[in-house]
Amino acid sequence: MRSAPVRSPFTILLMGIVLLTAACVPMTVQPSSLAPPTLAVIGTAPQKIIPGPSIVDMTTRTAGTSPTVATWQYISGAETFNSRLDARLLSIFDARAGGRHQPEALPPTPSALLSDGVSITHEIILAAGSVVGSRFVQTTMVGGERVGLVDEIIYQDLSTGDVTDSAALISPAMTGTLRAILGENGGPAHPEPPPGSAVDPGVLNAIAFTAEGNLSVTLHHDPLTGAPRQPVTMIVNAETTGEVLSPAGQALRSSIMAKTPPHFPAPAPMGLEHIDCDLVACAALTYDDGPNAQTTRLLGILEKHKVFATFFQQGGYVRANPKVAASVAAAGHTVANHTLSHPNLTKLSSAGIEGEINGARKEIEKATGVVPGYLRPPYGASNASVADAVGLPQILWDVDSMDWQSKDKAVYLPRIMRLVKPGSIILQHDVHASTVDGQDELITQLKGKGLYLVTLPQLFAGIDLKPGASYKCRGTTAGCVPGR
Repeated sequence: MRSAPVRSPFTILLMGIVLLTAACVPMTVQPSSLAPPTLAVIGTAPQKIIPGPSIVDMTTRTAGTSPTVATWQYISGAETFNSRLDARLLSIFDARAGGRHQPEALPPTPSALLSDGVSITHEIILAAGSVVGSRFVQTTMVGGERVGLVDEIIYQDLSTGDVTDSAALISPAMTGTLRAILGENGGPAHPEPPPGSAVDPGVLNAIAFTAEGNLSVTLHHDPLTGAPRQPVTMIVNAETTGEVLSPAGQALRSSIMAKTPPHFPAPAPMGLEHIDCDLVACAALTYDDGPNAQTTRLLGILEKHKVFATFFQQGGYVRANPKVAASVAAAGHTVANHTLSHPNLTKLSSAGIEGEINGARKEIEKATGVVPGYLRPPYGASNASVADAVGLPQILWDVDSMDWQSKDKAVYLPRIMRLVKPGSIILQHDVHASTVDGQDELITQLKGKGLYLVTLPQLFAGIDLKPGASYKCRGTTAGCVPGR
């Protein structure tokens, strides 16, 4: 399914765009006095930018004989860009599911094209100033034959959210001229796939520029007849390129040739990076009852795996170990409230409940500078009186590791892996050495299952959590809260 990009003119956003990818140098043809210069040659399509601090690679897939597999790139901190991409991907996955897409915990697969199903790739190929260019390719295969294709490059201003498509780079009066140039120099058109297949008929959907200012156009159809053909990327020489461009195209080309560095937005804070848990399979690691010396050891394991978690801390232990509590927050993990002294809140008066919660809040804020946004009632014990008094969303769990009982990773790890599902909240306790002993193995197994490990703010992103209400997981399973 193809979602039409919003067409809007480039404004000052086009100033300072540079081609960051290592594009292949186009074939050069020297003009001579005996023959006119070659207008276009076969070249190489622009490649994605190597991931850096601001670019995040993602992947997900579905099961079945005709799966959907997608790999794409977010830009950290660019919420409009990321959310628009999520919406497009979800629309495709929903259509393939015949309803609401349900994320599945499946091991990642190689990026090779499926023989049956839909393969999607989204790659950032240009970035500088406030503008990025990204390529979106959706290929549908049946029985090893390609029966559907969308291949397009669009440009977005990260500062305004404005989007323009490739065709807008070409002057409408020069479209015919460009088609003729491409048709004359693109070599023989070999029909592929068979006539009548559902291939996007657009000819000027995938246009970019080389660092030298040449025009790069990827064709899947004959530019004159529209007949399907084998894919070919044409590089139009710089002189001809300058003649066929619209004002927006001229501005973009000039900015690329100026090699101005990109201006990405500030990356999202650690543990709060963009992720859509309606699109991919997520699970949240949560740890209760710290902080203590075991917490420090756990932080090293989480850092090794680049995983962020949520720590429900007791105020009394925070008072005793303020530096450990501070290190949890400084590392980007979410710090939450687990009361001052771990009583059963259902046995306390309203004043007693408030005292436990406020006491823990004060100790946590003093040590970390963080005001906790979530409460986990000790033992998961809650009732209407607790709900009325707590003033915070109550976070329970749907995966109880029982780590405190067995104190044996050979027992609690298989239990977690048996119970976990997309949207799960996993309960563990970082006060036990035996729990920390198993975290390296647990994280490896969860990632291998295809789960993205997230903090509670990431898991519940987009959901309005109510003070006093209880939440144990995200999704459409009974007892969970749906995200959309």
